Amino acid sequence: MAEVILERLVQTLENDAPPDQEQSLKEWNNDLEKEMLSGGGSKFVTTTNDDSSDQLSTLKSAADRLYTSLLAAVSPGYVGDGVDSNEEADEVANDIQIDVNNQNLSFLSEVLRAAGLFMRWYGQCLQSSFESVSTSKNPTARLKSKGMLLLYCKLLDDATLQSSDECPDIPRFASVCIFRATYGNDAVTASARKSFVHSIDGCTYLMRTLLKGDQPVPRIFSVVRNVHHLISAAPESIPKMEKTLETLTAEEFSVETEDGNDKKKYGLLEVLVATLAWALRSDPPFPGDPADRRSDLALEILRSLFAMDAGKPSMPLPSNDTMTQIGMMLCEILRLSNADIRVYQCKLAVVTLLLNAPGEYSGYLASHDGIKPLVNIMAYQLSTVVVERTANSAEDAAAVVPILLVLSKLCQSNATVLQMVKDEVFPPEFEDRFAEKVAAEMAKMQSDGQSKAKNMAPLDAPRGTVRWKLIRLMTWIDSSVKRSACELLWTLCHVDATEFVLRTGFGNAVYFLGNKGLVNMPAGVNV
Repeated sequence: MAEVILERLVQTLENDAPPDQEQSLKEWNNDLEKEMLSGGGSKFVTTTNDDSSDQLSTLKSAADRLYTSLLAAVSPGYVGDGVDSNEEADEVANDIQIDVNNQNLSFLSEVLRAAGLFMRWYGQCLQSSFESVSTSKNPTARLKSKGMLLLYCKLLDDATLQSSDECPDIPRFASVCIFRATYGNDAVTASARKSFVHSIDGCTYLMRTLLKGDQPVPRIFSVVRNVHHLISAAPESIPKMEKTLETLTAEEFSVETEDGNDKKKYGLLEVLVATLAWALRSDPPFPGDPADRRSDLALEILRSLFAMDAGKPSMPLPSNDTMTQIGMMLCEILRLSNADIRVYQCKLAVVTLLLNAPGEYSGYLASHDGIKPLVNIMAYQLSTVVVERTANSAEDAAAVVPILLVLSKLCQSNATVLQMVKDEVFPPEFEDRFAEKVAAEMAKMQSDGQSKAKNMAPLDAPRGTVRWKLIRLMTWIDSSVKRSACELLWTLCHVDATEFVLRTGFGNAVYFLGNKGLVNMPAGVNV
């Protein structure tokens, strides 16, 4: 693009007059967002001067204009000189009074949107070009200051903005700015994240918003994305969010309990599960039309639950009621049609979550029609790797290892599940044919004086079947793929070496059996 986007931004914020300024800024946001979504944001780094110091100066100028424009949009009487970011922004945040009738909230929403996009653009596309830049010269530092974080929180939590149907979704754009200001590993962002969690009690603002009902889905999604990020990047935020929710829910949802205490408390897990239930069960039927973002919300919650489990492994298990609620949600998702790719992505997130599920979940899944959908997921993922051949070891592993591990785990913990999965992989209608081939193989073994099955190829694995695809993975180049496929087949064969060889072939099974110490490998062979 011939026009330099940074210079457009500065010119718009410095020279344009309302309403032209708002329209120009909206066009700037649309252009940058479009390029970011298409992966082309990095091409905007060029300016009329190729010198990196000039580029950095232009970036800083643009960030400064965003900073002052945002403070002026929130507080029309703002006349600060922009020297002390923390002090100025903190003062504006603490004195914030939104007037939907007299403030240009459309412009405020566009400035917030621009600030979020600017931080995203710099972090994803430009920051690597200025790795040696000191913290004080980081162009996003002002937008990530403690005072600005507080301002974003105040805009997110403002009751007038949350309930207004007449203005753009300013709370959502504020939530996006929180995410962009705290997402990353550079020194400025790490400091912002620490300030958000420990200095301004940012978790409280997020939890209050999460608990409010009747909100637009994109806003809830943005808040949950912040929660997910903090669980992963700042695990110390988990107890803070827990404590805030317990306090808020004890005040908001007072009910009579068995011990006479009417202050029932809900933690982060319970609130996330309740939000997931709403996303799945609200009208219209899930996942809705292409513009419906409930599937994004459900996916983010599932990922948050997984991150939460990994983030606090020493915490006790949730209550039986909560565990049952989670099981219900997971089975509901698994039973949905695969026709919509958004639903299938949620199912893959369910698979990931089941990696850490307790053993008793296998019985629950079996009794609530959750096993067959998992086998169907395995079949599709196997086709992706074996038939379509991604030709990438990491992609192969990501596609099939989680579902193979989950099914192995479920089969090992429940005999009913094992039989259900085995019937899908080795269909009963073909077992008579397999038995005939086994009898013939055994007779051959006896005539040759052998005591163990040594058929080199599977006795019954027609090309294209699930069992054929699984057996193909036994000799895959990626060790995690190979090991996961072998472990599942080994479990389905009731850890019986003879059945394992008869079903998979000695040529495929030999190295796995060698690892198990069931086959004497030649000296020097690494198993």
